[in-house]
This record gives sequence, C-alpha cells and structure tokens, in this order.
Amino acid sequence: MKTLFGKIILTLTLIIITGCGSKKGPDLSPEVSRKTLKSAPEWFLKTPEKEGYRYAASTATSQDQQLAINKARLDAAQTLASMVSSEMNGLVKRAQEETGLGMNSELIDRFSQTQEQVITTSLKDWKVTQKEIKEEKSNNKRIYRAYVMVEWDENAANKKLLQKIKDDEKLYTLMRTTELFDEMDQKVEKYRKRYKK
Repeated sequence: MKTLFGKIILTLTLIIITGCGSKKGPDLSPEVSRKTLKSAPEWFLKTPEKEGYRYAASTATSQDQQLAINKARLDAAQTLASMVSSEMNGLVKRAQEETGLGMNSELIDRFSQTQEQVITTSLKDWKVTQKEIKEEKSNNKRIYRAYVMVEWDENAANKKLLQKIKDDEKLYTLMRTTELFDEMDQKVEKYRKRYKK
C-alpha cells in the first residue's frame, strides 16, 4: 500500500515539475538586436571622459524594473572598481620605479596598503549619474532593460591619499621627491579650486 501511494506521489511530482518546466518564460538575457543598439543612450555607447573622474556604464534586464536597475548599477560599480584596482597596481609599480626601492621594501608595502585603504573607502563614494529604462519583449512577455552610468571622483581619493602620505613621516620623505607625488599634488590642487567657495 505504501509503495503504491509513494509511486502515485512520485508520478504526480514529476508531472508537475515537467509541466512547470515546459512553460517558457521570457528570456531575461536576450541577444542584443539592432533595435536595442539603436535605442541605447549616447552616454552608454560613448562613456564620457572628464579630468579627475572615472565613469563606467552597464546594462541589465529583468521582469522587475527595479531589479534591472540594481543589476546594471552593481555591474557598473564592479567595472569601475576593477578599473581603479588596475590603476592602483600601476601607481604602486611607478612608485617603486621612481623611488628606486625593490619589491620587498617596507615603505612601498606601506604605500600600497595606504593607497588600497583610501581607494577602497572612497570607492564607496561613487554615484549614479545617468539612468534610463526601456521596455522590450521576450517570448511575448515584457522585460525591462536598464542602462546605468556611475561616476567616481578620483581627485577626492587623491586628496585623502596625499593627506595619509603626509601624515606618515617616512612615507612622505620617500614620496615627496617623486614625479608621482607632484602629479597627485597638482590634481588635488585642481580639486580644491573646483570646490573652493
């Protein structure tokens, strides 16, 4: 009796699963069509360049409008973080070359850690500067495509990093004679002038 009841339950479960699986919902990652490309905002196709700022744009789809925005925003922020991380590695290498210190130098390690702390903290300060939502059809169901662009003020981060370097006497002595330090100082000065009241 138990085995017959078990077989019936198993059969009903398989029928339900198969029935649910055969219903085709919308494709939430449809291939980009010419129409989609033509309707993309200009700022998405050609991300702006502005001195002292970094920009990243992304798009995402979902049946839920807010979820599409959230996905696009997160992807843009991750792209921005990876761009900044790559530049950080370049700055550390440049600092090593300009100071003449090797890879195992305590001061270069300290510079690297200071820079990472500042950048990690200031990367939280990015903001959404552009957002656009479009409706698309997939399997005759409506989905939303969100376009999002985020902006990060790198000179604000440079200001914090420069201050941390100045607060560390050994690091300041090491870095102050380099071109890298001069460049950072000039960028920070432009930043100060931009926000001077």
